[in-house]
Amino acid sequence: MPGGALGPAHPDRLIIAEAEDPKNLNPALAAQSSVGALSIFMFSYTVVYDAHARPVPDAVSEIPTQANGDVSRDGKTIKYKLRRGIKWHDGVELTCKDMRFTWQVMVNPKNNVVTTDGWKDIHDVDCRDPYVAVVHFSNVYAPFLQQLWGVNGNSPILPEHLLAKLNDDKGSLNTAAYNSAPIGSGPYKFVSWTRGSEIRLAANPDYFLGKPKIAEVIYKIIPDQNTLATQLQTHELDLAWNLQANSYARVRRIPGTTVIDPVVYIFDHLDFNLRRPLFADVRVRRALTYAIDRPTMLKKIRHNLGELSDSFLDPTLYPFAQTSRLVHYPYDVAKAKQLLDEAGWHVGPDGTRIMNGQRLTFQISTQVESGGGRAIQAQLQTYWHAIGADAEVKNYPTSSFFDNSAAGIVEGGKYDIALFAWTGAADIDNSALYANYNFAPHGQNVLYWNNPVATQAMVAANRTVDERKRIDDYATVQHEFTKDDPSVILWFRKDVEAYPTALKNFSSTPVVTTPFWNPWAYAY
Repeated sequence: MPGGALGPAHPDRLIIAEAEDPKNLNPALAAQSSVGALSIFMFSYTVVYDAHARPVPDAVSEIPTQANGDVSRDGKTIKYKLRRGIKWHDGVELTCKDMRFTWQVMVNPKNNVVTTDGWKDIHDVDCRDPYVAVVHFSNVYAPFLQQLWGVNGNSPILPEHLLAKLNDDKGSLNTAAYNSAPIGSGPYKFVSWTRGSEIRLAANPDYFLGKPKIAEVIYKIIPDQNTLATQLQTHELDLAWNLQANSYARVRRIPGTTVIDPVVYIFDHLDFNLRRPLFADVRVRRALTYAIDRPTMLKKIRHNLGELSDSFLDPTLYPFAQTSRLVHYPYDVAKAKQLLDEAGWHVGPDGTRIMNGQRLTFQISTQVESGGGRAIQAQLQTYWHAIGADAEVKNYPTSSFFDNSAAGIVEGGKYDIALFAWTGAADIDNSALYANYNFAPHGQNVLYWNNPVATQAMVAANRTVDERKRIDDYATVQHEFTKDDPSVILWFRKDVEAYPTALKNFSSTPVVTTPFWNPWAYAY
């Protein structure tokens, strides 16, 4: 029966939804999670990550390792063996030239790419064999697998024959029509995009792993979380993720729907803009952190659907990388007040602290569409008011909040405290977010954290294939991070995901593109 427990409402279509309306559909130029999710349908990466965060060959025939000879002993040469017969949606064959071109796009300073980490370590890509990309590095880059032509490095393989003329010194690619109507090589072809409403995709009959069994995918843009849950109930919508925690009990009762809550590599956090003089004093940052009752917030706002972590390396997801060297900030209002007193911020007549005529007032910003974000903001205002800090809410549409250029709120540093989530990866590398050579807008260090000791340790970790050494280096990074307190890790999420029980071959990956990694295999 359509919409009931016996079968899907529309077996020839998969209707998915999220709150975000993407700014563009070119993953190389967009940091939004919605673009990452859609890219798995439309593009090919070298590898993707399965439900256990293990790499699985995508465009390559096997994963390059030292054991199979595809990674040189010194780690500076890597062979990517492409599958034969991969075609772009316009029928042109995908070859090594496309991989080399993608690298050129990512290192072109005129392109508004999300990150150049790893890409900038490449010296050359040898394409003498059209089906083997021999990548030569200037330095060892340990997390190559997830970063280069991989889901964490943002760019999948891009088509040279369509975009070469746009990869110029004028930044033409940034405004290319391709970004709104991409031609990829993935299991689904782009069909249409109705801004603010939906994106339609159709099965690619020539997909190299076989034509997808579900004919059409519709990505609906539904900013309101209550509407998301309602459309799951009415079966207007099949699959949703990043659902608000307060929807959990409701969607679990929907007949014919399976609901899961895996721990994922998504962590909600507060970033202090360290270029703001107000936050230059670590005592102010620490005071604001001590004033937050994270366990109560997790229970109240996310119904305990998350895990507390003082580090960007969660205990469950990265058990091998835990360290005793963390600096901890338990909920302690008295400590918070003491630090502000020491920093010269004294309580004024109306309860707000003042120093040299300046009030302890600042803005906290997130996405307009984020109901969960607004709930966190309201609680933070209460906590900070209790210690004499006045936080004003100033939110922005997702498209401008995450605009991947100097005009963006986050990338452009146009905020005081930013509240959003980062999506991590299986590798411990976080240099894209925290190294001092990755300042926004030409990198993802949007808080402008400049710690030479931490950066040196991150560089060292990326220059060795010795995993024990890398873990030791990241113990240093975590210590420096928690000592400086440039960002407050609120929690790692347990993601609320709902999908039709009748949907076969679906399993959710915790890595970057949650929950998709094998949509070509889906069937009813």
